[in-house]
This record gives sequence, structure tokens and C-alpha cells, in this order.
Amino acid sequence: MKRLIILFVGCLLLASCNNKTSGPPFKIELELKENSGQVPPLLAVSMGGGFIFDPEYPGEPTEMPEGLQNGEIFHGIIDLYQYVSQGHAAGFIKESIFQRNSALIDSVTITDEWVDVIFTVAVGEDEQGRAIAFVEGKDGNFPDDPIYFDSTTVEFQDQVFKVMEAVVPAPFEYYNGEEVVWHEGKASLMYLSDSTPSESLQLFYHKIRMGTWTVNDQTFDILLSKESAPPYRKELYTYLYIDLDEDGTFDVMPDGMEAYPVTEPFNIAGESWKITDITIDGSSVTIDVSEEKVDPKVALRPGIEAPNFTATTVAGNQFNLEELQGKYVMLDFWGTWCGPCIDVLPVLKQAYEEYGGADFEIIGIANEVSADGFKNFLKNEGISWPQVLEIYEENNTIQEIYSVNSYPTYYLINPEGEIVEYGMALSEENLMGTLSKYLD
Repeated sequence: MKRLIILFVGCLLLASCNNKTSGPPFKIELELKENSGQVPPLLAVSMGGGFIFDPEYPGEPTEMPEGLQNGEIFHGIIDLYQYVSQGHAAGFIKESIFQRNSALIDSVTITDEWVDVIFTVAVGEDEQGRAIAFVEGKDGNFPDDPIYFDSTTVEFQDQVFKVMEAVVPAPFEYYNGEEVVWHEGKASLMYLSDSTPSESLQLFYHKIRMGTWTVNDQTFDILLSKESAPPYRKELYTYLYIDLDEDGTFDVMPDGMEAYPVTEPFNIAGESWKITDITIDGSSVTIDVSEEKVDPKVALRPGIEAPNFTATTVAGNQFNLEELQGKYVMLDFWGTWCGPCIDVLPVLKQAYEEYGGADFEIIGIANEVSADGFKNFLKNEGISWPQVLEIYEENNTIQEIYSVNSYPTYYLINPEGEIVEYGMALSEENLMGTLSKYLD
């Protein structure tokens, strides 16, 4: 199944906010600003889910809008943790699903009150065959008038993708830590032009928090990002992006030199810093000097030596990455909970069957909430390449070395130990073609 999840990983315009606060600590005010192409669209939600369970959507419209032909209704869970929590309480989310997510749920940012965190859209064609969409309104129904898709392109990692885009109102409810509020904002619905909406429909919001940070006589544009674009939920802010090369665009890939996890210290302008506070709506971020000193970040890009690590596979075999020099090695950061990771397994199996051996190896680094059932999953799925298991918030050493915060993430390392490919070049659609360049 084609996916846009790896394709689109970051959104929005770089615009400056006046920041009069000197520091440290620096309290930097961030405004919601419109994207004008400084970064690719930032994924808000994968329509239809991508979950490994069958969700229910109580209270959502189920009747197709009048005039919609060849239509399908899609649901996107804007706030998965709120949905799982309230679904568990209501009885339609199983205990096993709730337990799987409970380690990630911050009780401060969810409420027992029912919150409609579902974005529902109907997509199909009008009588002339033009692609149209109907978006659920505040009253819980589809409106009478459709919104039309237009053909456009999106560029990411030196690749241009032809997509169909519809700019839509994208309202939803969320809990801001004190009360349930209604949020309205424009967003883009997109799907790949050479696929159907059911294969690749995604939602991308147009705005995100941005500002400027002046430190040690240098001023940088900054962008606060999270797993979904709507302005809410403190704990989902995941990255602070800093335009270090001042080129007006952000390198939004987690392994780049401009992406910094909000939970880790980072080195900017010759000093180590840490984020000490983010307001729950992202309107300000506070940065202070870090007692833990760290080196400046090096981007993991083609031509860079792959960071070495030692690990033990689930089969009990210890290995060192450097010991694998002499062959091409693909690192696959994934998880059994990750829908796109599961979808790509057939292609990985094909790659391993065709190329695995003396010249090529795949190393899976699995991020799991627990080890329960992992070996059985590998056996049932017929996954034969080596796997390293890292338990969430217990042992994430390799993921931290490679700055992994989205899944799946891929690197291809050559026999000399250098990174030669990453990201889109190793995606489901491109993997076999990329490997053939090096191994055929």
C-alpha cells in the first residue's frame, strides 16, 4: 500500500516573532504562522488510521452525501491517546489495546469527558468524474456543498510527487489541560495521483508554532513541531527545529543537524542547552543552559560514517555494526504497532530473499512497549533477518544514536561503513530499485 507518511514529515512557514527576552533562560514566544514552502507539509493524521486494531467511531456520520459517487468515508483520529482512553472507558477499546498505549498516555492531557477527536471526511467523485470531498461539520453532519481536489506536486528529499489536494476546513475538539475546546483551522487533504484515496489519503494542517531565538549574538529562526499539527497537547511536541544554515528552510528529518528532540540536551552556538518548559498550546518555549554537556549534532547523511553500536539480537547473538563491514547493511527502525512498518514487510522479505547473504544484511531495531509476543510475531510473519529489541523508555540506545523518532526509518550503509542512502530512497516504492543500484 502506498503511503505518504514517510513522504510528508514536516510543515510550515518560517516567520519571525519579536523576542525581547534576554537570557538564559530564554522564554521564546511562538506564533501560529502559515506555511509558504519553507518545509514540506507536516502530517496531521493518516486518514483511515493505520492502526493494528479495528477502531470504532461513535457519533460520526455514516450516510454518503448526496451527489457523491464512488465514495468512501474516512476517519482520522486526531488524538489517539484521548480516543483510546475514552474508548476503553466506554467499552469499545479492548484492555490489551489500552495497555499497549498506556505507557504513552499522560493523564494530565486527557479527560474522562467525551471529546470528539475524530476528523471525518467523505471522498469520491461528482457526476462529471471530478474528485470531491465533504468534511463533517460541527453539527456532526456532512454539508451540502462539496470541496474540489486539484492536481499539484509536493517536493521532498529531491523527489517530486504528484498529488491531488483539497483545502478543507478541519475542525475538531481537544482537551487543553483545563477544558474541552473547539478548534477550527484550514488543512489540506492529499493523496497520491497514481493511487486511490483509500491507499494514501492524508491530512496536513497549514499552521505551526514559529519564532526566533537570539543566543550568543546569533539569531536563528525556530519551529516547534509534534506528531500532529493541531496546536494542542504539550507532550506530543517532539522536535525543535533550528535553521542553523540560515537558508530559510528547515531540514525536518530527525537525523539532520537542524532537528532536536525536546526531551534531550543540544548544542547550539557553542553551548549546551535544554528545553525546560513548553506551554501546553505551544505558544512559548523556555530554553536554559544544560548541566549535561553535549557535542554539536552531526547530520546522518550520505557520505557520513555510520555510528557504530553493539547489540544482542532476540536470537541471543551479539554483534558489532563495524563487524558487518564488507557488505551492505540496511538498518530498519520499526515496531509491530506501526501500520506502515507492517505494510512494508512484504517488500523487505522480497529484498532479503533476493539480496540477503554475503553482500547484504538487514538489521531490524524494533521499538516496542514490551517484549511480550515479539518472538511469536517474528515467527508468524516469517521475518528471518536479525532483530534487536529496544523497549520504550527502557533501552532506546540505538534509536537515540540514530536520532530516530518516526517509524519506519531506514539507512543503507556501504561495505566501507558509510551511509549511502536514507529515507525515501529506501521506502516501500523505491527499495528494490535502490538496492539494485548497489547489488546487481
